Amino acid sequence: MSDDLERDLDLAWELIGAQPTHPKVAELALRVLAAQPERSSALMLLGDHRQVCGEVDEARRLFLRVAGRRDTWFTMAARALRHLESAEHNHDEALRWARTVLGESHEDWDDWMKLGSAQALSGAHEEGWRQLDEAVALCARTAPDDLPKALAKRAEYLLESFAPPERFAPAAEEAIRANAADSWVAMLLGYAYLAQYRFDDAEQLGLRLLREDPTDDLLQSLVGAARAMLRILEKASGDDITLADLQGTGALEMAWQQIRDQRLGTDLPSALAALDAVLPADLRATLRPGATAADLADKKVGSIVAKPLVAWHDGQQPGSGATWGQAEPFRLMSAAEIVAMDAEIEADRAAHPDWPENELWEQVMTDDAGAYLVVVAFGALVRRRPGQPDEPVADSMADWIWDRVAGFGGRDPRPAPRKTEKPAADPPPAPGTPLTGVIVTICAALGAPEDSAAYAELRGLFPDSAVRRFLVGRKEPSVDGVDITVLDGLVKRVSVEVARCPNADRVISGLDLGGHRGSVDAFVLAHGAVAHDSWQNRATGETWVNYDFAGHRLGLVWGDGRLAQILVSTTDI
Repeated sequence: MSDDLERDLDLAWELIGAQPTHPKVAELALRVLAAQPERSSALMLLGDHRQVCGEVDEARRLFLRVAGRRDTWFTMAARALRHLESAEHNHDEALRWARTVLGESHEDWDDWMKLGSAQALSGAHEEGWRQLDEAVALCARTAPDDLPKALAKRAEYLLESFAPPERFAPAAEEAIRANAADSWVAMLLGYAYLAQYRFDDAEQLGLRLLREDPTDDLLQSLVGAARAMLRILEKASGDDITLADLQGTGALEMAWQQIRDQRLGTDLPSALAALDAVLPADLRATLRPGATAADLADKKVGSIVAKPLVAWHDGQQPGSGATWGQAEPFRLMSAAEIVAMDAEIEADRAAHPDWPENELWEQVMTDDAGAYLVVVAFGALVRRRPGQPDEPVADSMADWIWDRVAGFGGRDPRPAPRKTEKPAADPPPAPGTPLTGVIVTICAALGAPEDSAAYAELRGLFPDSAVRRFLVGRKEPSVDGVDITVLDGLVKRVSVEVARCPNADRVISGLDLGGHRGSVDAFVLAHGAVAHDSWQNRATGETWVNYDFAGHRLGLVWGDGRLAQILVSTTDI
């Protein structure tokens, strides 16, 4: 019986590698699980199969079941959950599992790369992008044969997290130098060159790629745009057109964003398709059918966003803007309304000062009371009222639509908005200097009696701390998560629960309490700590990492990939 089960499992693993959605995979895995319900490898196999078949909730349940057992498959389960949550755009959960993986194993450069991606997608853009660079450096040191792959992944993850062209272009150049055959990175680099106004570079790169694939429309557009810009610049002195005029339109930046968003599935057509799936019935009832190509053949409708919008739905019934559920009742305009308004503005420019002739704008929505939502330079969506400055509404029309998708319960594939980085409570120590922060006061109090000034200062920093007069045994949690252990009248240990202590970030200045084990370890080692030992509590799953520091012992306790506790003690307990 055991041999039959092993054959079933081996066959299932082979089959999922070749045909991951084949129903035989589930049949074989379930046969194994019927005999051995807690076989982690079979649960992982079945979870992988459920995920590729679109059964995400069931896959998550299976992976969590394996993770909950904390056996030798725990790290693989954590990686699977990291991948699943990332694919589902649950960025914070993906980040949590990325950190969990590194709490167990921090030698694989790809795990660090995944951490950087999760950080950036969760809104910590700069932190995540720096981590991608560090992952590439780690790969170069530990697995140089994988470097082309690491460089390509960095470029891909920068793109996915909406890194600006000036950040993406150098990474893409490095990836192409390592692997010139990576054509999609090269094509995106060409559009990044356009957005940086590097027209010669864009043209030359596009021509090289066209020699490999002469029929690629995007490459032809790239070369055409680069040449058009070069011609414009050549004629600029005679036509009163300057580079600043060109830059003011944001047209090239929009071209870059459009290509990027198409690649990622976050462009306007993708947003409209997603919105179709979640439209409330009352809103859907107000929308007109989409305009056909024949309908638009003799109508001059803006091509940036107006044309895709009227092709989706050719406007909305007047007075029905409230069905969008927003504070102001803007509704979609029809192609006929847009054309008629453009003609009215063209006929009497002086009567329409809010609609300048030499600026980029496309009106797409109206509140039927004289205000409009308008796409302007750089693709930004603004609110335009008579005689008033434009007011920002969204970064783009696609962003406005994605916001509605999310509001109606749909899935939003965009990265999280950039998080505002809070300044550290205390400046971090300079590289090579000892750890600073409250740890200095703690070290001063260790070994001191309760009537000493050092002990009084420590209690002043943590007035709600609990004093323990034993090392082992049951204890009630302190109010502020800080325990001070006193034996024979002398301070022996101070422990700080990171999640409970409101001032935990001040214990060690500059330490990222939300960081992963590898980066935290590197930080304390760089500032005077010396590795002592580590061990795992099999009962709780926690990992204890101990260091020698300033004649005392520094302990960091890790649970579920997160820093749970900081302990500083004398070396004799």
